[in-house]
Amino acid sequence: MEIKPLWREHPLYEEGKIELVPTEWVWQYWGHDVCKNVGLPDGTRVDLDTFWEILLEEGLQDPLIMRVGVKNKMMRLEAGNHRIQLFHKHNVDMIPVTVQLRDECGPHLGDVMNDATHNFDASDELLVSTIPSEYMKPSNVFKSLSKN
Repeated sequence: MEIKPLWREHPLYEEGKIELVPTEWVWQYWGHDVCKNVGLPDGTRVDLDTFWEILLEEGLQDPLIMRVGVKNKMMRLEAGNHRIQLFHKHNVDMIPVTVQLRDECGPHLGDVMNDATHNFDASDELLVSTIPSEYMKPSNVFKSLSKN
């Protein structure tokens, strides 16, 4: 099974800010309170099995987004909670991820992409203490993914 890697056409990939990371690493940070149904761009709802079939047919266009609050040292899977469930279930080894850096991370902010309450302490994981760029590749942000 191969998912068409359309995410390689994403502008952040062209800027070197997306990379493949182990699915199991992302799995530990997914939002368990994200609903099991997923909304499509046209507003309809499908179950995850149907969503999986769509991914296989159409490919994966966008990376998952891990949001990190540099000041409050919190992190969350901001975009991709449904996809990570599917990738984990179907044993996809590596998935494309980008990291969005903000001063703070959490559901209290007005620009969250979902209303899930999952947030994780990132204080032992962060390689950055400032925001050099809004988006970075994961191995430049997280110690456990660093290639150094």
